[in-house]
Amino acid sequence: MVSIGFREERHNVLVGVLMIVLSLLFLFFMGRSMVHSTHSFWKSSAIERVLD
Repeated sequence: MVSIGFREERHNVLVGVLMIVLSLLFLFFMGRSMVHSTHSFWKSSAIERVLD
């Protein structure tokens, strides 16, 4: 059976936690950007001009 050393296992856990944090930050900022752009689009009422 292959055993993983404690240092390597701790390193893998640290990398996993860091990747989760980075992905959550990415989703937060992308979501905020999408909400802002959608709000700006509806505020400018561009859809009403397109439909007319």
